[in-house]
Amino acid sequence: MNSLPVRCTKHGWRSCPTLRRLINLIFFLLSLSLPVAGQTTSPLAEGASTGGLESNRVIVTPEKLFADYSSRPQVPSLRWLPNSRQAVFAMPEPGQPGSKRTTWIQIMDVGTGKCERLVQGSNPRPSPDGSAIAYVSGEGALSVYYFEGRKIKNLVSLPPSREGSSIGFSWSPDSQRIAYGYRPATPSKKNCPADRESVSVLVVGGPEDVPPDSEVWVVDTIVGSQRKLTSGPYRFAGPGWFPDGNSFLFTSVGSFEYKNDDVTGKVLAVSVPSGEVRTLIKDSGVTNLRPVISPDGKQIAFTYDPTNVVYPHYWNIATIPVDGGSVHQLTRNIFVASGPIWSPDSGKIYFSCKEGVFTQICSVSVTGEMKRLTSALRNASDVTLSPDGKRLLWTTEDTYGKAEVRVANADGTGERVLVDLGPDLKTLALSKVEEIRWKSLDGLAIAGLLVKPLGYQRGKKYPLLVSIHGGPVGGVSLRGEIFYSSPLEWQMWAARGFAVFLPDYRSSEVSGWEPFLKAREKQDYNDRDMDDIMSGVDHVINLGIADPEQLGVIGHSYGSLMTNWIITHTKRFKVAVSYEGMADLSMSYATGLRVGGNSIEEWLFKGKPWEVPGNYRKNSATEYVKGVTTPTLFISGDYSCGSGVENLYHHEFMYTALKKQGVDTQLAIYKGEGHLVTRPENQRDLLTRILDWIDTRLTSRP
Repeated sequence: MNSLPVRCTKHGWRSCPTLRRLINLIFFLLSLSLPVAGQTTSPLAEGASTGGLESNRVIVTPEKLFADYSSRPQVPSLRWLPNSRQAVFAMPEPGQPGSKRTTWIQIMDVGTGKCERLVQGSNPRPSPDGSAIAYVSGEGALSVYYFEGRKIKNLVSLPPSREGSSIGFSWSPDSQRIAYGYRPATPSKKNCPADRESVSVLVVGGPEDVPPDSEVWVVDTIVGSQRKLTSGPYRFAGPGWFPDGNSFLFTSVGSFEYKNDDVTGKVLAVSVPSGEVRTLIKDSGVTNLRPVISPDGKQIAFTYDPTNVVYPHYWNIATIPVDGGSVHQLTRNIFVASGPIWSPDSGKIYFSCKEGVFTQICSVSVTGEMKRLTSALRNASDVTLSPDGKRLLWTTEDTYGKAEVRVANADGTGERVLVDLGPDLKTLALSKVEEIRWKSLDGLAIAGLLVKPLGYQRGKKYPLLVSIHGGPVGGVSLRGEIFYSSPLEWQMWAARGFAVFLPDYRSSEVSGWEPFLKAREKQDYNDRDMDDIMSGVDHVINLGIADPEQLGVIGHSYGSLMTNWIITHTKRFKVAVSYEGMADLSMSYATGLRVGGNSIEEWLFKGKPWEVPGNYRKNSATEYVKGVTTPTLFISGDYSCGSGVENLYHHEFMYTALKKQGVDTQLAIYKGEGHLVTRPENQRDLLTRILDWIDTRLTSRP
């Protein structure tokens, strides 16, 4: 004991950062070593989704969270077979962290939920005649599985793609051809640290930096011959055939690259006989237009942004005649999350919509009559309509991570659970998660989630951890900010004695386009987002739950940008974690993947950095670092794998600015990582580090 610093022996272990961190690490390691059956238990608080108030439930420890993250089933995207009785999907097997997981294509009986494995592969697409499924095999080939005889035919061996293993492809109406497209990888680009070490120079703007064009092909599934139709300086996405089988459409998507800074998308149609390309839709919105041809071949439905900006965007459902004409906007004042999906009679379009926190299923007629078909406190995703137009099939996830496949009639009635995807929550002590709403300083209605501490006692005030979502478009996600995987992350904090608050803010667009547009015109959207968040914090304090003197904040990506903004504009927070976000918006205009320019920021700030420098500085946290007092942990990858939008230098500056002012701060840089820390050993360190940083700066023990 005599070897420890004097202040540790005199004032106790909490006054010694070194010993305090050591003791917390010992506690954490002990929690990792305990088997599930032997972990500390606590009553289920206030009627969580598993129900009941039992004393033998297991709390969500860091190790439990890590195990849940690594073994979580992937929620599948389902596609109906033409018989309207079966659906196909692909799902990886459960596996250990860092292990290679085999993905199986499976067929499901929609009446019973019974599933059967067919073949290893991904991205299955049933043929229109129902005789086969096209998919990408584990070896990277475009293949076809025939139900009769269970035969497999490999059509095309796909070369490495710049966008990874995923390609876009679509069956022709006669089930004899497949249109597909992909973007070849750049041979000179290295994708791992070991390869990067062998490259002596990488010349930006030189010939080796010019990205390859996407290639658009058609392959005959009967004889196996294929033909290249066209190519271009874009990413290929969303192919779909016209009913006559003579042509198909696809989306050409721009990207942040030296050669191509056109980030908006176009819908193009290519003639199969001639290879002639014509433009169907342009200047109508964001990169992900998602065009779908109506069954009668007369209209194209797509997600439409009348302002023609890519970010932040506000999606609507719109149609346009296939032969050209004006855009007919069908939805307004509701955030479109996914879709569109045509009804068989071409009279109605289904999509998912978001109001408040949760995503629901909606429909709109071609005359603009909209209906909400679900209203549960869970997210609906991967919605698909049976070919006969009678049933909806979709997946859901609730605020406890429970995922299910659900089926209902096309009008939303008769909803039932078809498949329980897990996880099993029956043994866990879970704290209640509520949707709450409040008004921002200017009266705008905002929604968010509140997780009370486990064993919450009315009248007692608890430390509050504010978890700010990224994006920002799309609102609050049912994910944590560390692993970006599971809402059980919130339960881990609740079990440690925290209340957790997940606020939305106007830049998510869920509250409508106008509030953000007005803030953009005044160049004060960061301030208005902060108003939305802090008014929510005050609302939770006024509910009598949060201790105003014990506030912490954590954010990833855009949530990190807002965390950087918050710590430079208020001293109310006692601790912060800023994980992979921007701080200097002038520099973000032309770094990382955005070398060559950023048309998004040009729209956002009304010009380039050298044209309107004040607009960029006004919205950069680096301009306001003087006087920061909040202890902040900055986290970044080193981007040695060459992927993502590099944010390391933002955190290097912020860390330096805080350190020079004597603020308690650290910068953790994870080797070989990008925008998300993904390697299991790094994830364990990340979790331990964040827990220690927050636990030792807020009073939080359960």
